Amino acid sequence: MPVKQICVRMKNAPGQLHQVTEVLKLEGVNIRAISVLDPGEDALVRMMVDDPERACNSLAGKGFDFFQRDVAAVEVPDHPGGLHAVLGTLKAAGINIQQLYSYLGRSGKHAILILRVDRTEDAEQVLRQNYVHVFGEEVYGL
Repeated sequence: MPVKQICVRMKNAPGQLHQVTEVLKLEGVNIRAISVLDPGEDALVRMMVDDPERACNSLAGKGFDFFQRDVAAVEVPDHPGGLHAVLGTLKAAGINIQQLYSYLGRSGKHAILILRVDRTEDAEQVLRQNYVHVFGEEVYGL
């Protein structure tokens, strides 16, 4: 089951990201993965949090421009070639990776990556068939 990524659009200016984290902090929402893209005048923050519903309600209440997307949270062996093997599985299935960023926690000795792909449910199925652990909502609590 895909997990949720929250994407916040904002002006590319000092203090904008701080405003987002302030809202989440005050609501007790913990950021578990984050990526900031700075394409110019605007910025896009992609994040996974421990309570997506609370985060969205908080951001909406403060007038932030945001949306949600399904992503996959996958366990990746933390050794040379670990990521390569996971990516090879997706390549063989013809699944395109659109975004990839690191989760701030770990699963035992393994890294966790957040993947946005063109076919999330297919990707999760293929990865599981190839013995890659795909997280569900339990990832919010790691």
